[in-house]
Amino acid sequence: MYQIKLSDLRSLAKFGNATVKLDREYQFKIADIRRDGIYVPHERAMINGHRAEVKEHVSFAKIYPHIKTVKQGRVLIAERREDKLVASFQYERKLNERKEK
Repeated sequence: MYQIKLSDLRSLAKFGNATVKLDREYQFKIADIRRDGIYVPHERAMINGHRAEVKEHVSFAKIYPHIKTVKQGRVLIAERREDKLVASFQYERKLNERKEK
């Protein structure tokens, strides 16, 4: 069982289309993973008379304990089991292929 680290989250951000589902403290929202942290969406706001979605930047270290699942596109990368963020079988296989090269 491979446990996801902060560096793994940063590497997922390089490829894009990566998201995390957060726990109850963040109202089970789905947030985007980017290189500098995770962007959590909030309610829509009025900016200069136009509706816009506001996203709050949260560091990886601060939000890591609140992550329930990690996905890249439709593929499940990791999920929280017994308070550990554990990689899926597909992601572990992908990591092993990279190490062998």
